[in-house]
Amino acid sequence: MDKRSIAAKLHRIEIAILGALNSPEILEKLKAYGITIERINNGKQLWDYVNHLMAIQVKEYGKQYAATDEQEKFLTLTYAQYMILVKVSRVAFKKQPNILASLGITGMRSRSLSGWLRRARILYINLMEMPDALEMLVVYGYTVERLQKELQDVEEVENLHIKQLSGKSTAQQSTQKRDEAFDELCDWFSDFRAIARIALYDDPQLLEALGIVKK
Repeated sequence: MDKRSIAAKLHRIEIAILGALNSPEILEKLKAYGITIERINNGKQLWDYVNHLMAIQVKEYGKQYAATDEQEKFLTLTYAQYMILVKVSRVAFKKQPNILASLGITGMRSRSLSGWLRRARILYINLMEMPDALEMLVVYGYTVERLQKELQDVEEVENLHIKQLSGKSTAQQSTQKRDEAFDELCDWFSDFRAIARIALYDDPQLLEALGIVKK
């Protein structure tokens, strides 16, 4: 549902509600057709609630976008250091295809995040469990501590991804909740407008005060 169309309709509903509440004459005419001040106040409360939910939705999507941005930036850095290790390993173990195979850096690379996380874990964990390979990598500046730190970065990418997915779910739920409340408000306003056209049929100016066009 387009935010601009929602905002425009909320504005029209606000004009109608406030126009009625601020006019004893309109209130009296509406009351004769069952639209009491209590029913109008119920509409006002529902209008307030929809606006409250809209604010929550904006906040939740802001948090989700921030989480997505954080994940993407950290993933870019972590993937870059992973690829450096892959390239160094291919140089260090170019004459030992069995090691390259056990590190999972041969063949096609997975394009999915889950596939990359799996391959990255294989690379770092298997390297740290191979003393001979570790000894050869020291020449290229890779220590156990460095590999552990880079593996922690890989794990943090997954943590950030989980956070981003959770934020996305929360944002979607906030949108659904807003839409449901907005639909309820629109139903209320549809009835209000129909009765207002009947109650104020002979006084177009009063209808205009509610922002309603006479039909």
